[in-house]
Amino acid sequence: MNLLKGELALPALVLKEPALANNLAVMAGYARQHGFVLAPHGKTTMAPALFKRQLEAGAWGMTVANMPQAEVAFDAGATRVLVANELVSMADAQAVARCLAVAGRELYCLVDSVEGAKLLDANLVRAGFTGRLGVLVELGVAGGRAGARSEETALAAAGAVQRGQCLRLAGVEGYEGILASDRSPEALAKVDAFLFALRRLVVRLADGGAFPEGAQPLVSAGGSAYFDRVAEVLGAKAREEGHFGAHDVLLVVRSGCYLVHDHGVYARNSPLSGPSGHGPTLEAALELWAEVLSVPEPGLAILGLGKRDAPYDLGLPVPLGVVRGPGLQPLGRAELSKVNDQHGYLAFDGSAQGLGVGDRVVFGISHPCTAFDKWRTVLLVDRDREVTGEIRTFFH
Repeated sequence: MNLLKGELALPALVLKEPALANNLAVMAGYARQHGFVLAPHGKTTMAPALFKRQLEAGAWGMTVANMPQAEVAFDAGATRVLVANELVSMADAQAVARCLAVAGRELYCLVDSVEGAKLLDANLVRAGFTGRLGVLVELGVAGGRAGARSEETALAAAGAVQRGQCLRLAGVEGYEGILASDRSPEALAKVDAFLFALRRLVVRLADGGAFPEGAQPLVSAGGSAYFDRVAEVLGAKAREEGHFGAHDVLLVVRSGCYLVHDHGVYARNSPLSGPSGHGPTLEAALELWAEVLSVPEPGLAILGLGKRDAPYDLGLPVPLGVVRGPGLQPLGRAELSKVNDQHGYLAFDGSAQGLGVGDRVVFGISHPCTAFDKWRTVLLVDRDREVTGEIRTFFH
């Protein structure tokens, strides 16, 4: 089946295999170059087939947002999973016990308070868990989401973890992406200041002997927009320059959107977005295809895609081209101006290839994290838009 030949029902979300393969290789090389390990955030795709590709490309483990996602990641073959969130329920504790009943698995989660550490430990005891769950203390920022609001609060939470019956202090964690939305000098300064605070916290804990003897402390950060700053402040260069003292800290970066990149927020903000003169770059791998359903007035085409099909939280889909003959041609001046549940409003002028009813239009997307969750099946295609496979997602 081929998209260019009109052999598939639309709308359809497709993943271009050449771009996917490129992005896997580019990020793996970047991690090696900058001295960190990658635990990609699986909540971007929730696709076990893609988890496996990331692990095969050398990922240290997978990151997820909750325990149901952790179970999907383990089932996909991950042996290390980081739940980048606090676990507060008995159901979470029971899931931890189930997951770690399988030999050879490692599981980590976050705490940001004494109360949270005590509750997690008590739930694990009641769940009959007899091992030690790896815990990272989360540092946050005022007005942000979870995370200790001060170094002293974080240190107190670490102390509660150390006293826990079923917990093991493994490191520290933070998310710098909450601080900024562009790459202006002011934005990067905010990101760096937070990363310096994260570095001070892990050093202070290590200097105080907080981590188990012989254990390598983990420090984890890095969304998909500022992982270059994370690598600079917390990676190999920082270790070589002595910023961690004598401590052998392992940097775990959690970027997830690198895998498919986009034509929007990460095209603007990713340090590996092209074109660039600094080596290989990421490529947008996702395309959303839709048909023109109506041209009810001059300069307006109504397409069969909407909020149920496309991400719209960080920008609307970007029109890339229209099928003309055996290939795609640029649209000219055209913009998706708004979306309803299942309709998109494409405004265009006379340069936009004379759009008509039945035309097939291809779009790029912004923010992959809210693209995959709208589809149970994403089509894998080659350079000629021939379907070569299916990628299943497992959101709940």
